Amino acid sequence: MSRRAKGDTFESEVERQFGPVAARFGLTGPTAGGFVLPTVAWAAGTLAYTWMLDDEDQAVMVSAGLDVPEGRLATFVADLVPALGLGKPQDVRTSARTWHSLRQAVASHVEWIARLHPDLSGDDARATLERAAARLRR
Repeated sequence: MSRRAKGDTFESEVERQFGPVAARFGLTGPTAGGFVLPTVAWAAGTLAYTWMLDDEDQAVMVSAGLDVPEGRLATFVADLVPALGLGKPQDVRTSARTWHSLRQAVASHVEWIARLHPDLSGDDARATLERAAARLRR
């Protein structure tokens, strides 16, 4: 088990693990942000993945958002997996109670995004998100 090194942050860990996958998919980023939760995002065209660390719940979350004419359709990767029949909710790790569990949660999300990205970036992206009961934010 690896220990957290000086200077390691949620953002740096996401960039280390997800950066190569994001580059492979042609996503631009990372863009850091967040007023309440630390966030880091990558985007390509109308699709964006926003990584969040909820310190209170000690959880990693990734929102997949698609810009549509009415606003933005968005849902969490952990909700997409069971909604699309790809696995159970617990198949997507979210716990960030320790540095080790945070790294595992990031790795889990990276794997799922790699599997989901073709459906989220293709012509049927909107239908995929709607099947997963994504919320429309205006």
